Amino acid sequence: MSRKKTGAEPTPETENPETTPSPEAAETTPQPWWLRFRLPIAIAGLVIIAGTPFAMRLAHHEPQAHIDKPTDQPVVAIQQSTKSGPLKASTWSTDYKVMLQYAELYDELHPFIYSLKGRHNNPPELASGWGHTQKLERVKALRAKNPKLKIIPTIFRWENPGEKINEVIGMGGRKDIRDKHIQHIIHEVETYGYDGIDIDYEGMSCGKKEKFEEFIILLSGELKKRNKLLSVAVHPKTASEAETIKKKRCGGLKNPIVMDFREDWRGPLTHDYAFLGKHADMVKIMAYELHPRKYRNPGPGPQAPGTWLAEIIDYARDKIPAEKLYMAIPTYGYDWGLNCRAPIKAVYYSDVQRIRAKEHKLQQPTDIGKILASEKGAKSWTNLRKFRDIHDEKVYEDPSLWYNSGGCKRVAFFMDKTAFSEKMALLQKSNLAGFSFWQLTKDNDPEIQQFLSTSLKR
Repeated sequence: MSRKKTGAEPTPETENPETTPSPEAAETTPQPWWLRFRLPIAIAGLVIIAGTPFAMRLAHHEPQAHIDKPTDQPVVAIQQSTKSGPLKASTWSTDYKVMLQYAELYDELHPFIYSLKGRHNNPPELASGWGHTQKLERVKALRAKNPKLKIIPTIFRWENPGEKINEVIGMGGRKDIRDKHIQHIIHEVETYGYDGIDIDYEGMSCGKKEKFEEFIILLSGELKKRNKLLSVAVHPKTASEAETIKKKRCGGLKNPIVMDFREDWRGPLTHDYAFLGKHADMVKIMAYELHPRKYRNPGPGPQAPGTWLAEIIDYARDKIPAEKLYMAIPTYGYDWGLNCRAPIKAVYYSDVQRIRAKEHKLQQPTDIGKILASEKGAKSWTNLRKFRDIHDEKVYEDPSLWYNSGGCKRVAFFMDKTAFSEKMALLQKSNLAGFSFWQLTKDNDPEIQQFLSTSLKR
């Protein structure tokens, strides 16, 4: 949710594609530019939150999500759960006007307004993108628009070299700061009449797993005393195919981490699905960024293809009760250079319209293997060809635009109504509790908004 220009997903309103540095430059930069010019902390909290869509922080994940080469083994069908009824609808958003416009469609709303204070060390207080009066007035207006709406704001921190998640979860023996942090969260929930809180602490090193879980147990207990809800946003995981389940020992942990999943990097290692399924009321899996904004592995591709969503659901269903399990899907895509290292851009509706106004080829569904075999000049598309095996025998429901810009051949994957509705049909068939998406913005495809207005109408 808070976004950095050097790698996190930009908000559609503020991105300047022409000046966005390349991902490789971002990966070698020790600190993001806005940290070097950090304002006093009371102002910084507002700045950090207001400019940051959260899906794109996942673009900083150093190890990538596992993408298998195709095998001769049949795809395992998703088993049906005992949960029944329509999907609950929830969304994250940074734009209050858009929240208010569509509030009547949603069961749950996550205003993306809170972050942690401090950088390497954390004081217990929260930074907020809305002021005191704004919180009171906006909660009142949202409830007037939809009296049944549950308002569950998000507290966000992506752990990176410049910012950490430490004392607020009790690291370094600072249980006092952790306990005060929980008190501050409860104060916000009670003062502004929220229905609960959404914890989005991402990218934590694996040595923080047990402290994070202690924090969750305590926070959950305090919320339950007040009949309030706890939502937790987590990294996506898929089941390991290893014959023997390994255990990973991590410094600072009493117990090893059971590696029954493929994603062996700091974020997923810290989010234990079974644990969170027991202590949280909602677990929202951020099922996007399969092909993040980078030129290295796995290169260009869709953010949340149905085949990958099915794998995530299959793993999560064994860990998280169906009535608590939500899948979060994206409303954005990315645009890569195929034969050059031009800046990689986020793609929203307005970007799609700009590209389609010029010469282009539209593919939907997208069969990358077929395109590489048939398109003239495809041998020069080094940024895609070197990862060709990832896409073999796969056809994506996601649309793509193939075009030229500034002498560079480019491909933009994006989200439209057809792809979005197919993903939603998969979630409905899987009998989950609900869905979320990143993010509700004025630059979403109007046809997606119309689809949601029809399918979600209460």
